[in-house]
Amino acid sequence: MMETNFDYAVLYKTFSRLFKDKLDLTMIELSGNGKQPEAPFIAFDIISPRIPNNYLEDDAVFESVVSFTVYAKKKLQALNLSNQMRLLLRSTASNKRFFENNITLVEIMATQPRYVEETNNYAYMYGFDVRLRLKETYVDEGIGTIEIIDYKEK
Repeated sequence: MMETNFDYAVLYKTFSRLFKDKLDLTMIELSGNGKQPEAPFIAFDIISPRIPNNYLEDDAVFESVVSFTVYAKKKLQALNLSNQMRLLLRSTASNKRFFENNITLVEIMATQPRYVEETNNYAYMYGFDVRLRLKETYVDEGIGTIEIIDYKEK
C-alpha cells in the first residue's frame, strides 16, 4: 500500500511569497513563536487540514480550509488590505503559482471583522477563509508489495 502525505509548509511558502511580492505584507503563523512584526501584517492558520473529497480517506486529492487575518493600526486599512488580498488570490499570477504547487482555489469566503474587544486594542483585524483543493506532494512507496516468497526448509 502506498503512503501519502501533504507538506503543509507548501501552503505557507506559497501564500507568504505571494503576499510579500505583490502587497509587501509579511505573513506569520497564527499563534506561532517569535515576535510579531509591525502592523500591517497577515496571520495565517490552517483551520481544516484535510477534508476528504470522497469516502476513500486515502485519496491523494483532498480539500483544506485556511484562514487569513490582516492586522493593521487602522480599521479601514485592515479592511482594504483584506479586500486587496482577496482580489490578488483570484489573479492570473496567483493561479499560476497555485498550479505550480498543486493547489486549486475552490472558494474565498466573506471578509469578517476578527478582533476581540479589549480595552487597549493594539491593532484592528479583518480576515477571510479560503477553501483549497490540494494534491499530495509526497509519496512514500514503503516496502511495496510482497509478491514472491522463497521458503526453504532447513
